[in-house]
Amino acid sequence: MRDTSFEINDRVDLNELWRWAEDELESLWDQEKAIVASLPEKHRHVLFSRLSLVYLRYIVVARQLDVCYNSMLHVQKRRDISAIMRAVLGRVVELKNELAILDFNETPFIGAALAQLKLSPEQTDPPLTLFVNGDRDGNASVRSVSETERKQLVQQLLLKLERNPRRQLSADSASMTWDEAVALIQIHERARQGRLRFNLMKQIRQQKMVTGRGLHKLKPAMNTYTAAIKIQNAWRSFLALKRVRQMRHQEMVFLGMVPKNCKENAEITRAKELDAMRTLKQTELEAQYQIELATLRDRQRDKDGAAIRESFLEQIRRWYIDHREHSGKFPDLPAEDEGGSKLIYNMADRPVETPVPVVVKKKVTAPPMAKTSSSMKRAEEDRPKGVDMAPSQWLEKIVYENQKYYDVWRDRAETGGVGWDLELLRAQVSEELNDEMRLEADIKARRELERLKSAYDRDRGRKSKGKRKTARKAAKKSKRGRKEKDLTPDRTLESLVEELVQVGIIRSYPKSDIRDFLGSIAVVDPLSRKWKRDTFPGLGDIRSALIEYCILTLGSEEIRKRTPLTRSVLLAGPHGSGKSFLMHSICNHIGATLFDISNSSLMGRYPGKAGMTMLIHLITKLSRLLQPSVIVIEDVDRLFMKKSVRMERWDMRRMRKELPKILRAIGPEDRVLLVGTSSTPWECDQRVNLMRFKSSFAFRHFILFFKNLSQVFQRMIGIPPPDYGTRFTLWDHFIRQATRSSQYTTTPAELTNLARISDSYTPGSIARSVSEILSERRKQLLPRQILRADEFVSALARCEPIYKEDEENLRMWYAKTPCRRKRHRNAETEEEEFLAGNGSVKEKKKKKKKKKGSKKMGVKSTKAKKKSK
Repeated sequence: MRDTSFEINDRVDLNELWRWAEDELESLWDQEKAIVASLPEKHRHVLFSRLSLVYLRYIVVARQLDVCYNSMLHVQKRRDISAIMRAVLGRVVELKNELAILDFNETPFIGAALAQLKLSPEQTDPPLTLFVNGDRDGNASVRSVSETERKQLVQQLLLKLERNPRRQLSADSASMTWDEAVALIQIHERARQGRLRFNLMKQIRQQKMVTGRGLHKLKPAMNTYTAAIKIQNAWRSFLALKRVRQMRHQEMVFLGMVPKNCKENAEITRAKELDAMRTLKQTELEAQYQIELATLRDRQRDKDGAAIRESFLEQIRRWYIDHREHSGKFPDLPAEDEGGSKLIYNMADRPVETPVPVVVKKKVTAPPMAKTSSSMKRAEEDRPKGVDMAPSQWLEKIVYENQKYYDVWRDRAETGGVGWDLELLRAQVSEELNDEMRLEADIKARRELERLKSAYDRDRGRKSKGKRKTARKAAKKSKRGRKEKDLTPDRTLESLVEELVQVGIIRSYPKSDIRDFLGSIAVVDPLSRKWKRDTFPGLGDIRSALIEYCILTLGSEEIRKRTPLTRSVLLAGPHGSGKSFLMHSICNHIGATLFDISNSSLMGRYPGKAGMTMLIHLITKLSRLLQPSVIVIEDVDRLFMKKSVRMERWDMRRMRKELPKILRAIGPEDRVLLVGTSSTPWECDQRVNLMRFKSSFAFRHFILFFKNLSQVFQRMIGIPPPDYGTRFTLWDHFIRQATRSSQYTTTPAELTNLARISDSYTPGSIARSVSEILSERRKQLLPRQILRADEFVSALARCEPIYKEDEENLRMWYAKTPCRRKRHRNAETEEEEFLAGNGSVKEKKKKKKKKKGSKKMGVKSTKAKKKSK
């Protein structure tokens, strides 16, 4: 059999695709330079339209790079392309935040840019190849190894201790809630009544059989001629009905009403086989590459490690002596966080001559002149007014990674049969070994420096001040870092995780993919929604927003540090709209640890003030150690209801007080996210009434503890009911998923009817109806009898729809979110300026300001002059 494993990768097509991506990136850089040069922009919508075009073009480039990444077998090329993809995705997240600020919307509408670039709505989602099942790069590092070990520990404890993935009770906690107890009693009572009913009907049936046994008379036997005629009639009617159905199907296919029920052709089957072979080959080459890298690293360390460390130490010692001769004292070696000895020498080049240290002198500058209020006002007036944007932290990274790939692989040919280049592998091992030996040399040099300083001070008759300085620095560092007291210093990580798993706070979650959250983006004309016309985002907008705000930022440390910080997200929508599915999808893509601190999980646990303090400490501590982590609060509206239930009131009050502590503990370096879900957010307090607090202490107490939804959650996303097109896609997707077939099991006309009758129903109701109707017996009948719309009516009627009152309440609540309020205010000002025409509104405002200023400067107004007369 011929080996076709290396025929999978078509180098010519991939190189052309890479050249296209490179040219597109160069044109994007030129376009961004032009946008930055024209800032500040006078009109907000102009800057929004220009940035939305750049945003979509970056997504297209990322998707093309994703194709290259998935199609290549070369391990080192795949790593370089993944670095470029990560930089491009970081820029996408930056632009998403800029568009959200400009559009006053967490899910900005980009339909106009989409139509201008002639792209389909399916091309607006960033690629997620690097963020599938927590597989965020193949690069091996110390942090990734420790993170993997901790994740394995959590998975082992979950498999060992968690019986119910939704809820696990401890021995000393309450057995169940009131609702669970009532539901359990109802289930057992209905089962008892069902058994009694069954026994009664069985007795009645037996009595009828006994009493009616002799009353039935045998019918006369049928002769052969009559039996043959009946069989022929049945068979001929069956053949006629089959012929009519075939003719009707052919007619519908001819008219285009029904697609051909054709199977997958040989090309599609072959493409799937090649994809599977490619994935398998990539995995094998990655494993071989890691083995070769570890072997070469160990060999190089044993051979040259000691010599490299001694050369680094000798250079640092020379720098100590030279600095001592020039400045009269020994220098301090920079800390490792600041770069260590890399700030002194370029260790990779290994300079032979010892450079003379440069003593930086402080510049003597004249004291700044005191700025008067008039000069500051004049400077503000001279400054050009308009909309500005923050400088990018990813453009230089994209240029560097792109140029690096071009320089390395421009004139380098791939070696057949091997998935890596040995020369580049040796250079990588040499660089890693230099960094490792430099760290060891820095540790040893710091110890020698301490001994040198103590000996030098002892010879001059002075006491050592190193400890005092280090103590002062440590105190300052702890104050800056806001280090909190550790309440569990003597407990291991395993014991802490085991406790939260037993209680049910750390729990498992089902497998889900956010790409299965079907729906298109809302393609809306920006002029139609410019002034006070709120439009719900499409399900595709919500999907892409969660990918960029949550998955990309939590899945990569570099993207998290270089993009605006997102601490919390609220998902609001009716029951069955997909809130839990989206939450589980985020956890699956980044491989997160799920902390459930919902009201049902905390009922009866950690009582009292000390218990709640310990709970918050455990959550903040373990969420950092087991990051990436997602902290979930389901039905968060119960925490902020105007009138809470008596039985849950104390627990809700306790959790509401501690939410600010959890949010303050999340920093830019922590990959931790707070996610809340709500079905009735309009029942919460929308505004904070500050008039009832007279003292400043009460005001601070309120702001610190009793925060509403808009103060706790940074991003608030409303999930609307699906529209007609989305419902059509959902029915088709769920039916194909249930039948596990790519063939057509129903006609588009039936899907159209299903999409119409399922208006005001959620995706959860549609999925429940499909799973209820498509039983194993019905699946066996599909080849002979296709599905009809009337089969799903009974199952769909048993689901609760979205009532118009609830939909209107959700729309009104969404209009009162902070982003929407800003949008309303901006729309009002734009409308006034538009209707003013020649600027009459602005002139009136200026006149009013002049009158107010005249009173302040001591000039009497006309009313004051009349009174004086």
